[in-house]
Amino acid sequence: MNTEMTLQTMSFNLSLIERLKGISSVIIAYIALRCLSLSMIGRIVSVVKHRCSREIGIDEANIAWGAVRQSSFFFLGRVACLELSLAFVLFAFTKGLSATWCVGVANKPFRAHSWIELGGKPFRESDYVEQDFSKLFAI
Repeated sequence: MNTEMTLQTMSFNLSLIERLKGISSVIIAYIALRCLSLSMIGRIVSVVKHRCSREIGIDEANIAWGAVRQSSFFFLGRVACLELSLAFVLFAFTKGLSATWCVGVANKPFRAHSWIELGGKPFRESDYVEQDFSKLFAI
């Protein structure tokens, strides 16, 4: 996937329910990341993920991504890749669906990134993610 696809605008309308789920997911992710350790959040995500019926499909994933991204613009705090990727997973859980939440690091220069994978491939990410980042965990 190239950078153009990552920055591509969403061309669909979200229902009120999807917008509310998006806002709720961003708020819960934001609070969880400030109050709990990553290992605790990972254990919670893992338990809930085992109860999901199937992995989120690409059309459903686009809706989830759109709802989370649109909601993040109204949030008055830092909402970056870590918050957005966790919020995406939480949004998927509201529909009984799962996605793989990944956190990784790269060096030269040192940086960290968090993303979602569907079917083992990064969703809405640049091509360099798989090459540059070593996964710390994938849940």
